[in-house]
Amino acid sequence: MKNYLRALLLGASLIPLGIVHAANDYADVFVDYSQGSGTSPAFNIPSVALGAPISGVDGSTPYSIVYPAYKNTQIVGVGNGGYLKLGFSTPILNDPVNHAFGMDFTIFGNEFFTPPSAITGSVGHAGLSVWVSQDNVTYYQLAVPNGYGADDWLPTQGSGNPLLPVNPAFTISSFVGLNQAQALSLYNGSAGGASFSLGWAQDSGGNPVNLAAVSYIEIQGTSGAGYVDAIARVQTVPEPGSALFLSAGMGVVLLRRWQRTRPKKRPNPAPFANDPLNS
Repeated sequence: MKNYLRALLLGASLIPLGIVHAANDYADVFVDYSQGSGTSPAFNIPSVALGAPISGVDGSTPYSIVYPAYKNTQIVGVGNGGYLKLGFSTPILNDPVNHAFGMDFTIFGNEFFTPPSAITGSVGHAGLSVWVSQDNVTYYQLAVPNGYGADDWLPTQGSGNPLLPVNPAFTISSFVGLNQAQALSLYNGSAGGASFSLGWAQDSGGNPVNLAAVSYIEIQGTSGAGYVDAIARVQTVPEPGSALFLSAGMGVVLLRRWQRTRPKKRPNPAPFANDPLNS
């Protein structure tokens, strides 16, 4: 019994306690759009930026860090002087403690690593600034420490988790010389993209602005042109204590189930006189 109980509890502790994704983990409200110049006129369908980023395969080729979303049914162009405004029906919280790496949301675009073997760099579209708002009236620009924009950071890995950002300590140069498998080991399960913190918000005078949450994100083509696939909120990291409690609770459930279904112990019959086990 002790060994069985130990196996139950050990097994419970190894059960992955995955994050449950809500229906609105991605931008789900279209607000406004103007294409601007510099992108293909055919990429003018803003609704394609709602929902999750591209995944799966294109024919027999998986969408990956070297094979990005490229169709006008997958990405929308934000040209120079243009903009795209999307909203979240449930606000994005500013949570530097419980959001992975202190990031609050991630924008996915059309960038990709080159070439498919040993990476020498990436192809992206600089010049897409990111702005946030609580009320769709006053917008604040995010002053990104590394200077990247919405479509010139890390390529999208279609099989990755869009709600998990890549460690912001990495830069594009961190991936130079690596093959795809090695690059994805740095992704550590993430789908990539350009991740942002609401703590980077500033007003028109460059002063920091403390935003508890936002419901609207605007991507502007202020000095360039690029594309947007999707916007995802960053998942909340569960507290270790909560995970331990859930794991132990699962062990108790399994134990009780075993107690209900185990065979009933029968009384030992009178031993045979010639039974060798009783000699």
